[in-house]
Amino acid sequence: MTYARARLWLGICGVGSLVTICTVALLMGLPARWLSESTTFAMTDLTQLSALAVLFILWLAPFDFLGGYRLPKSFLKSQESFGRWLLSYFRAALGQSLLFVAFAWLILVFGRWIGLRGAISMVVLAIGFCFILRNQSMRFRRVESSTGSNKLLDCLTLIQSWQIFVPNIIVVRHRDVGFTGGIIGFGNGATIVIPQSWIETMSRAELATVIARRAIAFNSGSYYRGLAFAGVWNLLGFIVCTQLPNAGVDSVAALANTICGFTLWSFLGLLTLPTLSRNASLQIDHSLSEHGTPKELILNAADSFDQMQDGERSRPRWIEAIFHPVPSVSRRDVLPQQGPAAWNVARTALFFSWACFGVLSRAVHCNVGRPELWTMLPID
Repeated sequence: MTYARARLWLGICGVGSLVTICTVALLMGLPARWLSESTTFAMTDLTQLSALAVLFILWLAPFDFLGGYRLPKSFLKSQESFGRWLLSYFRAALGQSLLFVAFAWLILVFGRWIGLRGAISMVVLAIGFCFILRNQSMRFRRVESSTGSNKLLDCLTLIQSWQIFVPNIIVVRHRDVGFTGGIIGFGNGATIVIPQSWIETMSRAELATVIARRAIAFNSGSYYRGLAFAGVWNLLGFIVCTQLPNAGVDSVAALANTICGFTLWSFLGLLTLPTLSRNASLQIDHSLSEHGTPKELILNAADSFDQMQDGERSRPRWIEAIFHPVPSVSRRDVLPQQGPAAWNVARTALFFSWACFGVLSRAVHCNVGRPELWTMLPID
């Protein structure tokens, strides 16, 4: 049992249990039995929504312990003490749950006040808030610009020789070895986020390749496609799920049915959206090669990146097709890749699902029990 396979089974159990609970709740009509069907405002609205959030925390707690502390310790992926992990985990779980309750309550308020259009508007605003929250949290964790500045300058010089435009770059502090950074912001404010540890562990050529990959994702528009598709996916799922039997946005019971349906919608996304993410990754590999980046360097950078993650250089094709939006090192042949593509769409959709009480957003194998990876999930 490897670290990667252990995490995969943990994610399957966590996601599978939540999907099963929501399916049973829908089929048996449990929300109507246990929650208020009143369409008038009352303090019980917040109380019942908070109870749902607490139940969510309690159910995932064993999975979070295994994924955030036990497995990383057993496979020497973390040296963090239990007390330190527990404190960061508790703060993150509480913060996320408070946001879940706030978003759900506001959807309820706007749903009663304006109807479905009001609830949809609230979901759009909540997705935007999540996007801004992630951007600001990354900027808050920014380390001094002098950290690794010489190495970054060397990287930029190498990338310029490949004739690739690079947006702004920031280096952020982190504790989890699996933190990968990513891209935040729009337009001139778009910024590539690099983990501080990469400055020390990656060679200049490998770090330049990783930065260049993200620059191409931004320059090609694949980053924006990923954001747009992830937002639309969640919004469409919310609208569809409000039309389920006994679902809606005007009572806690109806909203709970909507949330259960949305969980199944998110599960569908886990099965389908990774293909778009993998296509984008392979297209970026090919684009890098066309810009003159040596193929061996692309593969070496991907290999180094993989070792900092789960250390699974190759995996069965069917497992990758279902569970992994990032292609394995053995599949990165730098050949032209056809098909629709949107960079990081699968995991961006999970993060944006916070706006709709997305309980699967931190139950997947890559981030269960790892608070630093809840807002910015591991990417390519």
